[in-house]
Amino acid sequence: MGSVYDELVATLAVWRERYATRPQDEILRLLLLAVEREQVVTTGYRETAIRGRLEAMPISDEVRDLLRQALLWTWQDEEMHAVYVRGALLRLGRRLVTLRVALHQLIGCIGGWAGAVQQHLPWSRAPFIRLLAAGITGLGILSGAVPPAVRGHLRYQPFRDFCAFNVDAERTAALCFARLNTLLATHGGFPPAMLDDLRLVQEDEERHERLFALLAKSFTAEDRLADGVTMEHLVEAIGTISREFLPRAMRAEVGTLGSLTPVTVLEDPAAVQDPVVLLHRALAQAQVAELLSRRVQECGRSLADLRVAIKPSFMFAYHRDDPSPITDPRLVLALARWLRAQGVGDVAVLESPSVYDHFFRGRSVAEVAAYVGLTGDEIRLVDIAADQVPHRHGRGMGQGSIARTWKDADLRISFGKLRSHPIDDAMLTLSNLEWLGASHDDLLFAERQAHRQNATVMQIVEFPPHLALLDAVSAVPDGVVGMMGTRRALHPGRLYVGGDALAVDVVAARHLGIADPQTVLHLRTACTWLGVTRPQVAVHGCDTLLAGWRGPRHSGWSAFLCLLAFPLYVLASGRGTVFVPAMDEGRFPPTRPVGLVLRSVRRIVRRILGLRPSMIAAS
Repeated sequence: MGSVYDELVATLAVWRERYATRPQDEILRLLLLAVEREQVVTTGYRETAIRGRLEAMPISDEVRDLLRQALLWTWQDEEMHAVYVRGALLRLGRRLVTLRVALHQLIGCIGGWAGAVQQHLPWSRAPFIRLLAAGITGLGILSGAVPPAVRGHLRYQPFRDFCAFNVDAERTAALCFARLNTLLATHGGFPPAMLDDLRLVQEDEERHERLFALLAKSFTAEDRLADGVTMEHLVEAIGTISREFLPRAMRAEVGTLGSLTPVTVLEDPAAVQDPVVLLHRALAQAQVAELLSRRVQECGRSLADLRVAIKPSFMFAYHRDDPSPITDPRLVLALARWLRAQGVGDVAVLESPSVYDHFFRGRSVAEVAAYVGLTGDEIRLVDIAADQVPHRHGRGMGQGSIARTWKDADLRISFGKLRSHPIDDAMLTLSNLEWLGASHDDLLFAERQAHRQNATVMQIVEFPPHLALLDAVSAVPDGVVGMMGTRRALHPGRLYVGGDALAVDVVAARHLGIADPQTVLHLRTACTWLGVTRPQVAVHGCDTLLAGWRGPRHSGWSAFLCLLAFPLYVLASGRGTVFVPAMDEGRFPPTRPVGLVLRSVRRIVRRILGLRPSMIAAS
């Protein structure tokens, strides 16, 4: 074993003796250590930290892609661990613990950055940054925050030595979580599901250890493949550890999601007034009837018995005068009628409650659907929150359930609405599938145990949509918070249809002027989970930029607002209290009286964000 591992063994022995009669204190100490350690590696393994290192290595592009995917997935794991453990601690609701969590995470973030700079960036390429990192490391050594066993590894060294160091680091992480799991199993005090999740974390760390051990043996001091090591050998060995470490092209079995099949894009300005004709043309050109036939054969069902689930977006509806945040109900109903005409017996339309429910009455899924006109005998309305069933996902954490209707459907359809978003850049068909499991409250705020993009992708990887449609026909909102509404809507008359939701989103992002689709949060996450390295998609039909689209960062001021959006919403919005549009209070009255101060703050926030400051209540 290495010196880093031996040092942790000694520390754990001291803690075991010190907290022999106070196991809850030892659990807390271990969780805080895990927060700091996971944040260190989350920062150190991130793509921006390793990209330059991989590009400089004298290896083939195939090997480079393989290493990139393996390290990206390792980073993804570590990030999920950090968020999960932090959320578990914050859910204790103890102020002192919250402060300690923040401190340990900050230390981990700074230490991870400094360590990554020293390990991956030579002095010749960035002397000032190296000097800053060395200064931070020096302070860490003086304060005792950098263990003696680690100090010798915080320097630029061959890739194999970096991997060898991380073998020891991952082994210590596995040991830490093993001790945690023993204590939790013996003494409890935390939710039972947490023990299952932390066992998964331990297994992840053990996989990381095996990966780095393999890589350490596979490269020379000159960063070349060692004698006798071939690309085929690496693929087989890494795939044995975990298929997620492999790029999609090297995986034995892959599904439709991530296949990057061609996308049909139709545009017709006349569709703004009557979008149904455009929808029928798109369904025909995209050969959706053939898709139905394939699903009938694959499921062994008749069309009449086929179960179809459509997930549109309509729970952010707030006033009939601004339909921009919702999928056009005319399109959703037209799709349902088309499916019925093909012979499908059950067409379910699913949606999840939104954060607006906390502040306004009459916001159930059924009530909002009726408000926007999404009713009829051709659909069966499903409230996702009431449709949850337990489900244990193969990878990832923070999600313990999923909507039964989506899970059991034979044909799953994401029907999103193109909207701008301050964090994601744009809401597309993948992000349209948020909240199939855990609710907004579970995944938006500081105590969340998963980032919402991971929580979304981990579910749709197991239960992917078979068809994706993106409504960019009319009332398309851009600006800073288009997902909430807008004072300025576009009417492009455009509709996207494809059998691969990732492909649809890649094309849509390109049409929004986003040069690298992986800068879109959900797309980057999906590409990592699916092993997609260079997403390129062919288009059947319109393949031009969306005219008039500004995006959330169209000016310096809007870019500044986007930068502040996430921390302000999570930490300073009163759990969304001040970030609500000008609701139609004739149909959605406040749950409690709204004072002058809150009402004024909401109006100011709306003006700043480009929303309508007030609306006339509808009857």
